[in-house]
Amino acid sequence: MSQEEIDILKRALKREKDARKAAEKILEDKSRELYHLSEELKVSNAKLEASVNEKSSQLEGVFKNINDAYVVIDITGNVLKMNTVAIDFFGYDISQEKLNIVNLIYPEDAEYAFTSFKTLVEEGAFTNYTARILTKKKEVKWVQINATVIYDKNEEPIAAQGIVRDITEIKHNSELLEEQKKELDIIVQNSSLGIMLTQHGKILRTNKALQRLLGYSEKEFSKFTVKDISNPDDFSEDEKYRKKIDFGEINNYVSTKRYKKKNGTYVWTKTNINAVRNRFKSIKYQVTIIENITLEMKQTLIIDMINDLAKSILGKNNIYEIAWEMTQKIAEYLGTNDCVIYLVNDKKNTLEQIATYGLKLGENKKIKNKISIPIGKGIVGYVAKTGIPEIVKDSSIDKRYIIDDDIRYSEISVPIISNGNVIGIIDSEHPDKNYFNKHHLQTLENIASLVSMQLNNAINNRKREIAEIKNKHLLQKLEKRNSELNEYAHIVSHDLKSPLRSIDALISWIKTDNKGKLDIPTLQNFTLIEGTLETMEKLISNILEYSSAGSKINETKTVYLNQIMDEISRILFVPEHVSIKVLKKLPVVKGDPTKFQQLFQNLVSNAIKFNNKEEGIIEIDFVEKISFYQFSVRDNGIGIEKKFHDRIFKIFHSLNKSKESTGIGLSIVKKIVDLYEGTIWLESEPGEGTTFFFTIKK
Repeated sequence: MSQEEIDILKRALKREKDARKAAEKILEDKSRELYHLSEELKVSNAKLEASVNEKSSQLEGVFKNINDAYVVIDITGNVLKMNTVAIDFFGYDISQEKLNIVNLIYPEDAEYAFTSFKTLVEEGAFTNYTARILTKKKEVKWVQINATVIYDKNEEPIAAQGIVRDITEIKHNSELLEEQKKELDIIVQNSSLGIMLTQHGKILRTNKALQRLLGYSEKEFSKFTVKDISNPDDFSEDEKYRKKIDFGEINNYVSTKRYKKKNGTYVWTKTNINAVRNRFKSIKYQVTIIENITLEMKQTLIIDMINDLAKSILGKNNIYEIAWEMTQKIAEYLGTNDCVIYLVNDKKNTLEQIATYGLKLGENKKIKNKISIPIGKGIVGYVAKTGIPEIVKDSSIDKRYIIDDDIRYSEISVPIISNGNVIGIIDSEHPDKNYFNKHHLQTLENIASLVSMQLNNAINNRKREIAEIKNKHLLQKLEKRNSELNEYAHIVSHDLKSPLRSIDALISWIKTDNKGKLDIPTLQNFTLIEGTLETMEKLISNILEYSSAGSKINETKTVYLNQIMDEISRILFVPEHVSIKVLKKLPVVKGDPTKFQQLFQNLVSNAIKFNNKEEGIIEIDFVEKISFYQFSVRDNGIGIEKKFHDRIFKIFHSLNKSKESTGIGLSIVKKIVDLYEGTIWLESEPGEGTTFFFTIKK
């Protein structure tokens, strides 16, 4: 090897040594730098951990005294910290076991939970997160969570913390309240009473019953105020009560008022107005409960009218005066400007006009252009011939119609019958078609029955005065009728003449308004008046009960006759010596429970009332036939003579005159049996007892 080659190798070796030294120095410097960086990172991590611990410790200190759970989790959902409330609530102790929030999520709420957690990480916080969770014991709890994210110094999320509030009971109560609201809404919507929600007179809501009653839809009601559907007079009468509610003096009141239907007519109602106030005592809205009492008001008007008529004709023997009073009262009740009373002329076989109301009434109660109608001709003549009352809805298509003073399209004609003979006709017309109804007909029938005896007596008096009949038989007959009239007049003078419920109400108001001001004699007098009114009301109620007993069946329900008998046994006074026995379980029938109670109660009451035995026995039994049930009510009382068997079912006919007997009970029984297409009869022996039999169609 040459010297030159050796020199080249020496120079290459030297360069390699220099390069190795340079590389070692660079490596040493980088190692030193990496060491320092590692030390700094350890310090930084320690500070970060201390910061997290410090913040957690601070927050834990803040929340350790509250009743809500406090939880800290890392970014993957591992639970890092829990306060005591959280440990008790969830049932986990993270010092003893690991816990991830996944273990707490209710399966059905999982998607919602993960979405919400993603929102928390992205937005840094959420409030009022509401969902279900599962405790360690697998109990389902409702919670509300407010949470925030914990960031490092580079604003990177490293953990989350939150307050967990147990709202299980609140949620349950809320659901229960909502369910109760729905149930209440169902009750309101299905109530038989009308219900209206208003605010400052504006109608906010109505239920189906009120919509049916007045004929308006929910949408139509929303356009109205209470004033729009109220009778103007009644609305003005309510003004003082509305002011008291507005001023906070009262919270509710009850009134009797009329509401206007969509067809323009009015219905009478019992209206209960209730104010609902806020915590400042201001009215939020008013709840009005409306009960339809039109029928009751009509019955009251009928009672008043019959009472007025009875008083006005009491003691009158002149047929013209009696008939004139009838036309005035009937025309006012019917609301028509026409009413005529016809009298049968037996000699001419015609009907004569003896009293009128309306256009035909002239001076001094004289009839203008008086006409007579042959029996069997015209509508009134046909009714006089058949003895059957009639309503004509459209006279223009009835060939019998006879034009008198003017053409009218509706006509009602009712016979006045005495001793089985038609003695007169009550007739009224109205210009509108389909004006008269069954209630008008029933009322006129009652009036005809009421006046028939007195009118017939007046007719006989007139015949006697004109013909001066001296026949002894006729005189005895007239004396008998006078005796019956006197007996009836006694009832009228002692019962019907007294004021009815209006007077009773007035007395009640007077006593209330003058409480503490009236002396003892005055209060005693009021008590006597109230007792008299009560007696009068009982008789009137019986008359109305009779008139309605055979009316159309308004409702058909399942009737448990054994329950009916139990109820009768409770409400009737049964003396200790009398026993009531139902021999076997009575059948279940279809019909009106009230009418069946009237039927059995009247028969059982009579059996008790007329039992003179030391050991009174009343037995109720029945036999089932193919198409009907045959019932029997047997007693061992005083019995009834055979000659009275047909007469006892007539109204006001009582074999034993007593304070308790009005002579109406058995007539009501017969009307109810007739209504159910049955028959009634009796078997009886004086002194041994009576058995009433009646049938009810299945």
